[in-house]
Amino acid sequence: MRQRIFLITTIVLLSAFSASAQGNWKLVKDESGIKVYTKTEPGSAYKAFKAEMKVTCRIESIVEVLKNSDSINNWIINCKGIKKLKSEENDQYYYIETFLPFPFKNRDMVYHFQYIVINNEQVRVDVTGIPDYIPPGEGFVRLAKANGYWLLTSIDTSTTAIAYQMHVEPGGLIPAWLANPFIVNVPFSTFKELRKIVQK
Repeated sequence: MRQRIFLITTIVLLSAFSASAQGNWKLVKDESGIKVYTKTEPGSAYKAFKAEMKVTCRIESIVEVLKNSDSINNWIINCKGIKKLKSEENDQYYYIETFLPFPFKNRDMVYHFQYIVINNEQVRVDVTGIPDYIPPGEGFVRLAKANGYWLLTSIDTSTTAIAYQMHVEPGGLIPAWLANPFIVNVPFSTFKELRKIVQK
């Protein structure tokens, strides 16, 4: 009897914890078929974002776009320059310059893209910033941290759900109260441009 009570109590507590964790995300924009959420990140003054949308496109085509460094400037918002440093079958290293408005300096970072096939219907692309991979570019401020992922899920033979989540520490002297409101536009505008490309 005691074991049963303990088991039930454990299930209830785990369910409550899971619901609480999911509830940390706050929907802040729902427009044009794109949903953007933000949440407070433990130990950071800067919020994380998550965006979701569905596109009329197969997973393979989206992966191809993600791997094409020549086109990333065309759809990642505020991307001012990109250079592929290293590429293997399921791993890529990009050096990316990110535009910031005056009076702030542009940021740069080396990103590791790791492509993971979860099953026949899902592909995850882990995105990890490596601030010490190479020295910062002249005139730039190196991002202190950047971590996230893309999750591609096949809905049917012609539809894919895309989730994109990131948390960034911008480095330098950018106050969180100024930066946090602007992160909503990053995934929203990126998704709008990406959708144009993959649904051509």
